[in-house]
Amino acid sequence: MKPDPTKTRILSPSHSIEVGSASWDDDEISIRCRYDGETGRFSPHGSSELPLGDLQPLMEVAAQHDLISPAECTAIIDALAASIRRRS
Repeated sequence: MKPDPTKTRILSPSHSIEVGSASWDDDEISIRCRYDGETGRFSPHGSSELPLGDLQPLMEVAAQHDLISPAECTAIIDALAASIRRRS
């Protein structure tokens, strides 16, 4: 990935959300959780599993930079609204 520093959200000194050109295609946009460790930059969550604590900032950054289509936004909003209704 070639991260765009203007779209990086710092969550802590060693953890950030980055948006940039995908490593597999400069014409595609990707988003990632990045952790800085003693041996370099990595994600301990390299599989398809996403820690729940990362979900909110990932969604916020993706939405802030219009990375999610209007239809996908609608689906997410509907799902979140249903979740709120279930717990109210």
